[in-house]
Amino acid sequence: MKTARMEKIDFAKTHKELYSATGIIKEVVADKAVFLTIKGVGPPGGPEFTDCIAKLFALVYTTKFSLKFAGKLDFAVSKLECLWWEDPAKLPPEKWPWQLLIRIPEGVSESDLKKSRQEILKKKGIDTSAVNRWVWKEGPCLQVMHIGPYNEVAPVYHALAKHAEAAGLEVIAPGHEIYISDPRRVPPERLKTIIRMPVKKKR
Repeated sequence: MKTARMEKIDFAKTHKELYSATGIIKEVVADKAVFLTIKGVGPPGGPEFTDCIAKLFALVYTTKFSLKFAGKLDFAVSKLECLWWEDPAKLPPEKWPWQLLIRIPEGVSESDLKKSRQEILKKKGIDTSAVNRWVWKEGPCLQVMHIGPYNEVAPVYHALAKHAEAAGLEVIAPGHEIYISDPRRVPPERLKTIIRMPVKKKR
């Protein structure tokens, strides 16, 4: 007797407007969602940044396969995202605060994550206790696709702020980057990154 096939949750398909973009600035609304998240300080690509990415992916992949094999749910691992709560231009790179994210289904519970953390610690010796389950509603935003090196995103943020002002809006923190390309496989000049900023009505 065949068991019913689980439907795979894939946010790139169910929330296409949030995980795809063009070079034209558009308004989107990001409703409440659940993420795995970890915070740190330092330059992107630095030791802490790289270590936190490893912990984030270790937890999300272990949880994904544990839940799939248990027949509970199946999901595609989402793209890596990063929030910038302060303007990096005002701080030296070693003091840049960031928050890494990977979106997960609501059905992934704290209990599921606890089991995965224990498995990762036992099998790989990796402590993922700093990775948390986080519910966040971003709300109305402006977003656009940036193609090029990561260190050339500053003008994109300025363009979003200018677009918001022309529309009677103002951008607010955090700056939000969604990394569509894998930098290990794609040259810097072809990297695709969605740049998003929450907005509110200008006072």
